[in-house]
Amino acid sequence: MENQSVESMGFEEAFETYRDAVVQTAALYTRNRHEAEDIAQETFLRYYLYSRNVRVSKVKTWLMTVAKNLTYNYIKKHYREIPIDMTTDAEAYLEMEENTENVFFEKMWNKEVLKTTNIILDALHRKNEKWFDAVTYVYCMEVSHRKAAKYMGISEDALQSMLYRARKWIKKQYQEEFDHIIER
Repeated sequence: MENQSVESMGFEEAFETYRDAVVQTAALYTRNRHEAEDIAQETFLRYYLYSRNVRVSKVKTWLMTVAKNLTYNYIKKHYREIPIDMTTDAEAYLEMEENTENVFFEKMWNKEVLKTTNIILDALHRKNEKWFDAVTYVYCMEVSHRKAAKYMGISEDALQSMLYRARKWIKKQYQEEFDHIIER
């Protein structure tokens, strides 16, 4: 049932079958479950409207492409926003001290690091999905090497080798970005 035509798969069936995959795709890039659900809702709305007039030959591919494009548009639109960390004392943001400038630059630096991280992870995903999975499990989700290897169905030695090759490729491709971030 991977990629059925719209004739054999109605909207409700497509929604039930691919809802979680669309939300996960959006969440991968936004890192925000609520935004991912909004993007998934918009994706299925577009699918519903589009499929009424045009036959979609590969439903899953169409949904994933639209979800990814909507996510990129969301990221571009909200790139300049600097969210206030709600765990930090709100009074620190309201006081007009020398500290305010430091807080601003700290937020800008964190935002730059996140942007660079997203660019690197996206490029890594395009280069090698297994490397991306390994890096995501171990470094982003902080899963132990043993569990990550089990999830991926490989040995721990294979995971170590995969992580080494992924780190080496990232360093080769993005050394300038690393140097810029470290100079801070």
